[in-house]
Amino acid sequence: MSKALYTSLRAILPVWRTTPTNLLHREAGIPPVPLLLEARRMAFAARLKALDEAHSLVQRTSRPKAPAVTVHKLIKLKYQKPPQPFRTRLRRADEMLSSCRRPALLQRGLAEERTAPPQSASKNETAKKFRNWLQALSPRTLVVYSDGSRSAEGQVGYGYAVHRDGSTVLSGKGRLGPAEVFDAEARGALEGLKAALSHPETDRIFVCLDNLATARCLRGTPSDSSQDVFLEFQSVARQHGAVEVHYGRL
Repeated sequence: MSKALYTSLRAILPVWRTTPTNLLHREAGIPPVPLLLEARRMAFAARLKALDEAHSLVQRTSRPKAPAVTVHKLIKLKYQKPPQPFRTRLRRADEMLSSCRRPALLQRGLAEERTAPPQSASKNETAKKFRNWLQALSPRTLVVYSDGSRSAEGQVGYGYAVHRDGSTVLSGKGRLGPAEVFDAEARGALEGLKAALSHPETDRIFVCLDNLATARCLRGTPSDSSQDVFLEFQSVARQHGAVEVHYGRL
């Protein structure tokens, strides 16, 4: 595979026959074959960690019990090594990532809402409709804005702001560990909802996000990523009763 890749790189790039291989990869933007295969192994390992406990692959990756050790009196104990179970390629791939809590296999509870594509209207028209919607809300309604972002250093964090009658009454922020912006969006919505519930004299709460995928998971079936956060959000929203998730931006 490496030889075929090198031949292809030299065919598509205007380079000399003596050009170093590392320059070929840099100019073409294609990593070496070992790195490509390692990335696929890591993706497969992450897929194994996301499977349900009852999946057949999960049972095959579990470490088998060691067989009973038979002691031979005619052989010294230091030379008697207990038999080790064979580590298959599937088990080696599963061991690339540390053990973690597996997501629960959930049935689809709520029907997916039909939402218009984000590009169906211009930004100005969308912002105008959203402002008109805000002006029609009652003064006792709270609007929670949440967002997630990633810094230049790779740190992922979230922030939220609770508005009432056009004024900010509560706000907060936080940082996550190894996560994606999608996870930060979900955490920000949950923390913003909890903060809004602590505010007295509230009739309705709207949680507004600019991430359509996160909004769908908050309203419908949670994704495997941040599944606990989505389930907690839905549980808190059901307890309050008057909580709605709204997709839109100013």
